[in-house]
Amino acid sequence: MKAIIVYQSAYGHVKQMAQSIEKGLEDSDVEVKLSVASETVPDDVLNYDALILGSPVRMGSIGDEMKTFIDRLGEIWMKSTAKNKIAGVFVSGGGFTSGIELTQISLYSTLIELGMVLVGFVNDMPGYGRGANQWGPFAQVGLDGKDGPGEECLTACQEYGKRLARVMKGFSG
Repeated sequence: MKAIIVYQSAYGHVKQMAQSIEKGLEDSDVEVKLSVASETVPDDVLNYDALILGSPVRMGSIGDEMKTFIDRLGEIWMKSTAKNKIAGVFVSGGGFTSGIELTQISLYSTLIELGMVLVGFVNDMPGYGRGANQWGPFAQVGLDGKDGPGEECLTACQEYGKRLARVMKGFSG
């Protein structure tokens, strides 16, 4: 099984989260590629069983580089070639009301349009509440971005990677 984590990270926070998700996936014997959104070719998505998107929160929405990547997925959408692949999301925002859920839902909206199978975060998993919600892992990094993802967030990310791996192995679409 193979997964690609496509992310945008301005301050390094989303990258840290991506690396923790990567560890959870790799601990579960999934091959992982970390890929910066601005450097990712849309067709790369087709070479993997799962797509995980990570973005900073920008004014209650996804980051510009992630938006550009998503906008380039049109042909994949038109041909339904990502249908039944596993998908998940993670985000990093300034504070509790920074638009974290709006950004997560925006990312999921794209994945639904692509016909992908969404994997959320369950409330009995380590990190739920302070490092993740039902949509997936999140980091609250402070309004100035100096706090970085906390230990609960990074634990949630690693556990999310393991959950994604379990779903990937148990699903055949």
